[in-house]
Amino acid sequence: MGSEIRECVKALEGGKAGKERLQDYVRESVRLHAGYETYNLMMDYYLFYETISEEGSYASSVEKETEALNRILRDYLEKSGQGCLAPEEAGELEGRLSALREEIIEKVKVLTAYVDRFVIYEYVLNRIQYRFEDQEMMPGDEEFIHQVISYIFGSEDNVIVNNRIREVLGQLPMRMTRKHYYDLVRDSISLYKGSQKNALEGYLYMFRTNAMIYQTEGMKKYFTEFVADLEELASLDYEKLGEQGYRIYEEKIRKNASKLTEITDLYMLLIQLANQLYSIVLAAGRERPVYDIPKAEKVVRGINDLFLEQTSHVWEEMGEELSTATEEEKLEWLGKNFPGIEGRLEAFQDGVTMADSALDGIMEDWQDAIREQGLEEAFSCLKKMACLSSNSNFVELASVEDTGKVTPELAEEETERLVGELKAVFQNSSRMVRRSIMANTLEKMPVFFTTSQEVVDYICQSLSLCEDEAEKYASKQLIQGLMEYVQEYE
Repeated sequence: MGSEIRECVKALEGGKAGKERLQDYVRESVRLHAGYETYNLMMDYYLFYETISEEGSYASSVEKETEALNRILRDYLEKSGQGCLAPEEAGELEGRLSALREEIIEKVKVLTAYVDRFVIYEYVLNRIQYRFEDQEMMPGDEEFIHQVISYIFGSEDNVIVNNRIREVLGQLPMRMTRKHYYDLVRDSISLYKGSQKNALEGYLYMFRTNAMIYQTEGMKKYFTEFVADLEELASLDYEKLGEQGYRIYEEKIRKNASKLTEITDLYMLLIQLANQLYSIVLAAGRERPVYDIPKAEKVVRGINDLFLEQTSHVWEEMGEELSTATEEEKLEWLGKNFPGIEGRLEAFQDGVTMADSALDGIMEDWQDAIREQGLEEAFSCLKKMACLSSNSNFVELASVEDTGKVTPELAEEETERLVGELKAVFQNSSRMVRRSIMANTLEKMPVFFTTSQEVVDYICQSLSLCEDEAEKYASKQLIQGLMEYVQEYE
């Protein structure tokens, strides 16, 4: 099933004659995405139902979005039949899916903001942990620095080296002046001059969540059960916190982090399902399906029946067993379809990868021909499909289009706004919380060292200026654990 798209891509990348294959490329790309996402939907929808059904799950936290997804999927199944969706039907379903994605994205941003706040306070508690717990033997500063430098520069891959530098920075004792820190913030934003605006927006969003600056209206409406504990953590005097208080708040952070992780995992599954169905609807609005995938469609419809407590033709094959079958037995019966799809998903994936990897080049090289043949909307649709099937589950589809460049004036404006927000947060935070925010955000910035000696000097200075033995020990232990983990799994 990848041979046709391969021929299209080869022709379009080969010269003037390629424009005759533009429509073939569109048609085959759409079909491949439809098949690929139908198989993905089959597997992830089944997994989602299993997860939601587990005792103790946080299904109630995603009840509204789950119901919306199930209803949209049911309407799609009823309307699509064996042919294309009518344009107005596809448009209506796309609108509902777009609204669902926006709601999921908004709630995940709230969850992320809360997670990042708990990370800050966890960092602080980690630094006082060994005031109350025994410290085992740890290498002296000189030996430890040698181990860390060997770890950081033990790879010839610059990407890996930079990642290791950032990870170590995030755990070292923070002894940087605020002025130097603000200068690094300014430098990091200046790197986006001339880039797409949405790239800078993404960086600023990430930075603000990690610095406890990000605020959204959704935080007043969603998951407010976490607010009280966060306010309590913000009010603590960590310099004077005793062992009993440490134990209490360590447990609170652990419980909140566990709950946030489980709820976020459910939303991750939901956004994947919404993305998959979105691509399928986009495809169904353009092309009649040509790949026969009855097993996948049977499982999807069957799970939808179980969610909505309805019965469709899927269950006729169960015969008399249906009348006495439990929900678990029905799920097991649907699961018997999985062995029959082995290799099919991978074949679709190869075709989709081939089509998507060539998409931007084709759109750039053949923009005149695309316009002449009236294929602008078709390629816009393909661009959405490529985004929806990418690893960026929460991609804003509106950002698919060119958002303009970052001008020097815009970079300066955003820099001063962010620095002003940081100053306000620092003014209202304790010293240990400020240091935590600085360490957490330095880890996310582009590496600011220009030589390996600068890295060595920074690590030496960080450890030498730290007079709190509990904090230094905790930092060393965390970095040592990081190095051991990486070396074990390399």
